[in-house]
Amino acid sequence: MDVTEAQEIYLDNNATTQALPEVQEAMLEVLGAHFGNPSSAHSSGDRARAYLTESREAVASLIGAETSQIVFTGSGTEANNMVLASAMREDTKKARIITTSVEHSSIAVMVDDLGRSNIEFIQLQVDRGGMVSVSDLAASISPETALVSIQWVNNETGVIQLIEEIGMMCRDQGVPFHTDAAQAVGKLPVDVTHLPVDYLSLTAHKFHGPQGIGALYVRDPTRIAPMFYGGAQENSLRPGTENMSGIAGLGKAAALRQGRFDQVQMQLTTLRNYIERCILDLVPDVDINGDRNRRVCNTTNLLFRDVDGQALVAQLDQAGIRSSQSSACTNQRPEPSYVLQAMGLSEQEAYASVRFSVSELNTMEEMEEAAGKIADICERLRMFNTRRNRMAQLAEVH
Repeated sequence: MDVTEAQEIYLDNNATTQALPEVQEAMLEVLGAHFGNPSSAHSSGDRARAYLTESREAVASLIGAETSQIVFTGSGTEANNMVLASAMREDTKKARIITTSVEHSSIAVMVDDLGRSNIEFIQLQVDRGGMVSVSDLAASISPETALVSIQWVNNETGVIQLIEEIGMMCRDQGVPFHTDAAQAVGKLPVDVTHLPVDYLSLTAHKFHGPQGIGALYVRDPTRIAPMFYGGAQENSLRPGTENMSGIAGLGKAAALRQGRFDQVQMQLTTLRNYIERCILDLVPDVDINGDRNRRVCNTTNLLFRDVDGQALVAQLDQAGIRSSQSSACTNQRPEPSYVLQAMGLSEQEAYASVRFSVSELNTMEEMEEAAGKIADICERLRMFNTRRNRMAQLAEVH
């Protein structure tokens, strides 16, 4: 790696956050002297089961759930897929899934695959701010609807959907409601006791837990079906020996975030607002993508007009600043963001947009330094673009 960690300014925290030292320590404990298989009928198994219980309690407490309602999974993607697959198996007479045009790929691709099996799916459109119309949802729900699945916070723009209103509508219609809350948990207050959701997915690495571990909240555990079969782990809903280090890390991250939630939320809001304001002051012709009033505290998605967004991200990377143009699950594809295009941006505008997402490990000094470098790079890219356009015009004349 050409750039050392000391020089790195990491602004791609919606892709993943760095595991906190306390999280790493908790993981090492269950990998080292405190190892054990929670299915074993001896003292090491007892020790492992205690870690499993403690972590489940921490995750449940963070979102206001009962421990019996928490199922550990391998990722948020797995949790999302589990809900969709289970909905189709629960009632084969119902064959309609309602979702949106801005869902994470773990929902969008799964629904597309189900659509090839003669299962109808309705993709609700969003407005320029990235918001779903609740009235459009009401018009789409029918007796054949097996599930409504709508992301709480968009991973690219940070836009927050009206989950409470959506959930109440589904409940009134007797339709199960799932929300992908990977970008919401740890950034928004979550209390499933009062929130009208039947299923809620989360993942550890969005709030300084480890990668490769997620969880699914299920209001009624009897209403979910397993994707895998084998042992009795996770009440037979997710068989296989548990990822104990990941679960311990998720539990520690959940406990830490709950203990200082207000402080972290205020810090993230301050950091996001500061870098956004600095960029808007330093760089002309920049717009904010998405509803400015309904955004999660750590995310800004900016449209840099007349700038090649891919070149901007690449040159920022060379300068030690990490950013992205879309979600990490789709960022390697040479295509414009489908989320931004669904919001009404042109292909060119989507290509010119970049996401910056902060974490509690970022500092104000980093925001100021990053904004200055962004301004310098944008100026160079625009000058290059102007010269290239002039040369093209001259070539047409001659």
